[in-house]
Amino acid sequence: MQLNIYSISHPIIQLLSNTITVKNKNNILYYYNYKNLGLLLMYEILRKYIKIQNVYIKSLYSTKELKLINYNEKYLILSDISNNYEMISGIKTLIPNIDIININYINIKNEQKTIQDIEKVNANTQIFILEEQLKNVNVISIIKYLTLMHQIPINHINIACIKSEQKILKQIGSIYPKVKVYTTQILYTR
Repeated sequence: MQLNIYSISHPIIQLLSNTITVKNKNNILYYYNYKNLGLLLMYEILRKYIKIQNVYIKSLYSTKELKLINYNEKYLILSDISNNYEMISGIKTLIPNIDIININYINIKNEQKTIQDIEKVNANTQIFILEEQLKNVNVISIIKYLTLMHQIPINHINIACIKSEQKILKQIGSIYPKVKVYTTQILYTR
């Protein structure tokens, strides 16, 4: 079975991704583009997962319609905050039932318990592993940790990144073909 790779092709995301890829000498502009790119990337990805409920409040003379999110659904973003702080700093403003959890690759490789909030996971939880660039096998260690130590179904684990290397995608696809990967660019290496 093939790995599900979704290319985020929104024009604004593509432009911001290009400015991040080509390092700019203006650090302030780079910071804002990087921050906005993380927010817009997660916005585009979450559009598929967020379900809105209509609630009607009937008063004596009128009816009001409210649109609410389902609080039974949870979203977890796992990211190395020390490397991706700028990219995840605005994501919490998207929806209230999203949690950002810091991951530590070294402790995951040693199979120590590193993700304290993972007990919050239920059948309605979607997990997003967020990276700037998918370039090494650390993400495979995280998926292994989540599936083996916490019995999280593989179809609840997603990877979101700005850039991803083809060889890592092949490795993930051979081990975990049901994982969904959302990216703006795939880097082909020889």
